[in-house]
Parts: sequence; structure tokens; C-alpha cells
Amino acid sequence: MTGAGAVSWPVPCDPASLEPMRRNLGRWLAAAGWPSEAAADVVLAVNEAVSNAVEHGCAQRCDGVRLDARVSTGVGTRRVDCTVHDCGDWDGVPQRCATRGFGLPMIRELSGDVRIEHGSAGTTIHLTSRDEPG
Repeated sequence: MTGAGAVSWPVPCDPASLEPMRRNLGRWLAAAGWPSEAAADVVLAVNEAVSNAVEHGCAQRCDGVRLDARVSTGVGTRRVDCTVHDCGDWDGVPQRCATRGFGLPMIRELSGDVRIEHGSAGTTIHLTSRDEPG
């Protein structure tokens, strides 16, 4: 891993905060030597998770969302682990309508592993990328 360690960013409950978050995450992944195509998948999945948190999880109850990211390595593996936490009170039941509600399936498709925890302290989504290609 070159030039990158674990990072944590606060993300205000404002849709305008998404673009700087994507840019910062993309730069951090590049500094970690993550391949650009795989980095795009990570950024898109995290963007969707943070977008959901901004729209549904924090606007009425707190000042923002927290994004934590780190590169983890194991024997023959290298992954990006990201955690998005908000203070919302989602009950864990996805809401779908004809034109919305596809975010979680998209996050799952772009990620190697996804876990969601929800409770009185808020909602946390853990995303792990697929192994680094190459």
C-alpha cells in the first residue's frame, strides 16, 4: 500500500457533499494503488450507500454521515473495507417503488461483501470490495 492508510471522513447531510466525498475517496484509492476500474466500482458503491444515508438516515436527526475506509491485506488478498454510518432509524426493510429502491442491489453487485446493521444508534453499512484485480 503506497501513500494511503485508514481514513475517516465526515460527510454533511447535504447532497452537495457527495461530489467531494467521491473525489476524496477516488484520490485515496489512487494513492493506495488501487486499479482505476476497480476503484470506480468502490466509489460507486460507497456513493450509493452515502447517498442513502444523506437522504434517509440523517437529515432530521444529526449533522452528518461518517465514512471510514481502509485497505486490508491477507494471504493472497487485498481489499478495500468501507463503513458508512448514519444516525437514522431505518428498520432494515428496503422500500421499493417503480423508479427507486435499487441502491442496495447495486451496492451488493459492485461489492464483494455487504453487511448492514441497524438499531437505535443508527444504520451502518459495511462494504468490502472484491479482491484487487491483477
